[in-house]
Amino acid sequence: MAGNPKSSKKDDGILNKALQQYIRLLQEKPVITKATTNAIVSGVGNIISQIAAPDKSAGGRINWRSVFAYTSFGFLVNGPLIHHFYAFLEKLFPKNQPNSQWKKVLFDRIVFAPPFLLIFLYYVSIIEGHGNKGAVKRIRETYWMILKLNWSVWSIVQYINMNYVPLKFRTLFGNICALVWMVFISIKRRQVSG
Repeated sequence: MAGNPKSSKKDDGILNKALQQYIRLLQEKPVITKATTNAIVSGVGNIISQIAAPDKSAGGRINWRSVFAYTSFGFLVNGPLIHHFYAFLEKLFPKNQPNSQWKKVLFDRIVFAPPFLLIFLYYVSIIEGHGNKGAVKRIRETYWMILKLNWSVWSIVQYINMNYVPLKFRTLFGNICALVWMVFISIKRRQVSG
């Protein structure tokens, strides 16, 4: 027997209302909305990664300091920065400019991604409590590997994002893709630092 049709309509109504509310918040308060969304995705991604590859130093339990590091980076840095970065790219490479779709991606991949990843790895290591020496050591151990993977995976994602996703939804699209990416980065960092 099929599910209750009234329940299905009620669920559709709730999901529709949530989506409408999110779109309204994107219009009224885009930076804080994107920062909050990014923080949630980053934190959830870190928790999933800790379940998939338990942190030995935490005895296999969730390391809440690491969750806080990823969440706070998403809220304080990634969400706001990416919001402004996408707007900047639209002004720098307008759609009517020849090859603008490729220029945006190349600028993101070559100019933006390397220092952004460096800042991310340093920030997370510091907030996790590894200190400057520990952060620099972790960066030396993981940066190049993660950057190469970032270039190979995110180049495709960013091409789609910058050329087919409306500007106001680019951070959200990136967040959805970043959930998988955050899990991957967390696992790789944990494997290297062992």
